[in-house]
Amino acid sequence: MSGQADPVSGRRVVDASVYSVEFKPRGTGRRVVGFLTLVCLASTAYFGWQAYEERTPISFGIAATLGALTIVLWAAWAASPVSHLHVHGGILEVQRAGRTERFDLTSHYTKIRTIGKPRSGRWRVLIDRPANTPFVIDRTMVDPRHFTRVLEAYHHVG
Repeated sequence: MSGQADPVSGRRVVDASVYSVEFKPRGTGRRVVGFLTLVCLASTAYFGWQAYEERTPISFGIAATLGALTIVLWAAWAASPVSHLHVHGGILEVQRAGRTERFDLTSHYTKIRTIGKPRSGRWRVLIDRPANTPFVIDRTMVDPRHFTRVLEAYHHVG
């Protein structure tokens, strides 16, 4: 059934298994940074207490350095958004950092380029947007094999 066009709408007809697909968000990097932030926060508290007890310049320096590192890690955690991707009826919806982008995967006007193989660390999908830079989907956002399978069901990828 995949690959045929609906005579009324002209849209590509696909299997029911790929009609509505929600991709699991990939937030491993964000979880790691969050864990490091908590460890650094605990270390800052411990060494801050030690600095209060000892009152030496070295102990104050260590506590201040750990405090600064905690702030940097927290900022990195807060600034790294998690992407939510969903395909429903050929419309790819990407929610990231409070913004939602929609792309019609069934339209021949939607230009999609795949760079690399899904197993490659350099894999990414570029979706051209008029008067804007291409939208990039990479392996930090979605599982490459699963996304490529769904993408190929709707669109010829070049």
